[in-house]
Amino acid sequence: MARFVTQFGWAALVLFLFSCSVTAVQQTSGASDKEEVLKKAMSLIEGDMSNKLPIDGQRFRIDENVDEITLLFFREPGSKPLILIKPDGSKWYDSRYPTDQVTWYTDPNFDIIRIKNPQPGPWQAAGRIDEENKALVVSDIRFEADPLPEPLYQNEELKVEGRLYNGKEIVETARFRQTVTLDVLFISTNNADFDNFGATPVRVAQFLDNGRGHDERVGDGVFTGFFNLDVEPGQWMATYEMTTPLYERVFEFGPLVVKPLPVNFEVIESEAVEDDHQLKVTVNDEEIDPKSLVVNGETQFPNGEVRKFTFSQVDEFPYQVPIANLAFGKHLIDIDIFATTLNGREFEARLDDFSFIATEPPPPEPTAAEIAEQRRIEAERQREIKRQEREAKEKQAMMNLFIIVIVNVVIIAIVLFGLWWFKFRKKKTDKNDA
Repeated sequence: MARFVTQFGWAALVLFLFSCSVTAVQQTSGASDKEEVLKKAMSLIEGDMSNKLPIDGQRFRIDENVDEITLLFFREPGSKPLILIKPDGSKWYDSRYPTDQVTWYTDPNFDIIRIKNPQPGPWQAAGRIDEENKALVVSDIRFEADPLPEPLYQNEELKVEGRLYNGKEIVETARFRQTVTLDVLFISTNNADFDNFGATPVRVAQFLDNGRGHDERVGDGVFTGFFNLDVEPGQWMATYEMTTPLYERVFEFGPLVVKPLPVNFEVIESEAVEDDHQLKVTVNDEEIDPKSLVVNGETQFPNGEVRKFTFSQVDEFPYQVPIANLAFGKHLIDIDIFATTLNGREFEARLDDFSFIATEPPPPEPTAAEIAEQRRIEAERQREIKRQEREAKEKQAMMNLFIIVIVNVVIIAIVLFGLWWFKFRKKKTDKNDA
């Protein structure tokens, strides 16, 4: 590793061979108080002093043995990107530098600059660099996590711890740990002998050292990942992705086999409104000890009501859990499972998408008396229909007869009037002729 001139100063320079993630530092963008910015942007180095780089003002020296170096400068919030001044006096800016040799990433609060084959000698950084920060030299960064047990089970949840290493030493720098993003993906091995052949990658966990969730202590150097194996049974590779603003590193573990969950749940819907539904539970006694099974569940009913259930130390399976028949519609059931495998491993799993739809049962078959009554009512209805039809026909016949009579009377009246008018005109004509 490079040899550096060790002189104390006040400028903020951190040297990494591993560049840092943007996320943690971006959270300081809106801070107006310098003390708060410093607190969030960078913690003081806690590790071995041999990894610290004291500098003189804003000057530092790069040894001739350095092939590649990454510089991280924390600036005052909102300040402009800094300027690097080389030993020969030439300058590099965030918008003007040799792209074949330099990678430059600028954030509102810091600059990360990776340089290949840097010129040996004294360098300077010009800009509003933050004070009271120390420096760290990082060589070979890698992540090591606890080995995953085998076999794993579908929907299993497990806590896994890991650590960052700088060469052979554990990274103890709090700020350095906070700038690393560690995601875990399960990627199918595309083995045609397994059901997950051709499955898409699934993100199952993220390693954190923030003292939240399953991580026990913030900043203790132990990263904790809580795996949720909501994946298809089959053969997978566990892939750990370490992300930085400049590049990513990937560590693979496996192949690993994920087996179907050795506890099965099935709902037997009630056939009568007054009966409960039944949640039928079966176990694979070739994988787990049946008497070790503990189940906690919560049912959300279609009417909005929520009820919990639990059972343990069951003597015989299948085992049935009653579910009240409160309403028709979709029932959502969250289930937490705890059990011990036959080789003594404790495991837990969670089903949070288990559901069933309760449909309204058909009405019961009518009795003989009800059938006879229905027939009697139907016969009366048919007789009434025939009577109404008969009366309607009679009324229509009378109406037709009345119409015929009226038409005939009108016709006769017209004929008689015509004869009278003819005779009247004839007499008048004869009289006039006479």
